Amino acid sequence: MGFDEHHDNWKRTYDREPSWKEIFLQTHLTKKCKEMLRNGDISIYDMKNLEFCTDESREAYGGYLEAMHDLHGSDFTEVPDDPGVWARVQARGRRIRVYGVGSSDLHYMVTGTSSSSSGCASSSIDYQRSQEEAQAMRTELEDIQARLENETKAREDLMARLEIERKAREDLQQHINEAVKRELQDFMKNWRSSN
Repeated sequence: MGFDEHHDNWKRTYDREPSWKEIFLQTHLTKKCKEMLRNGDISIYDMKNLEFCTDESREAYGGYLEAMHDLHGSDFTEVPDDPGVWARVQARGRRIRVYGVGSSDLHYMVTGTSSSSSGCASSSIDYQRSQEEAQAMRTELEDIQARLENETKAREDLMARLEIERKAREDLQQHINEAVKRELQDFMKNWRSSN
């Protein structure tokens, strides 16, 4: 059964348009897991409990969810499916066919509109831009952390030097006090003996 047939069956059964993820899971999960999904016992985002027919389908779907999370943050579940992300994640190491899509129009499968009428390229550009911005932010954060570590070490070194100086002052003060005490005792001893 092809994508179109699964799509039509879903639409007849549930009286609504399915998301691309729902069709993918319908065709790649175990029968038991599909039933749990239909009953609402698990979510389409619950990678821990989704049981896939193959490791490849698990890796494909998990890679897509991870890429969407990287791109959109924890709110990625509120974002529409992105064929550009699926293509980038799944086309790695493949020549023409994209896993889960084959030679079909990926954009149509994911969004329901033809790729010739979509802004898929801009989605790819936006993704690349956001990845570059994320990398720049990571680099800036690493620089800030390095500066903070250097400042912390400098502060610790300063505190150690101040402690050494404090101890030296205490030792000097004690030495002066002892010298004054000895001088005073000698003076008193000499004074008594002269009287």
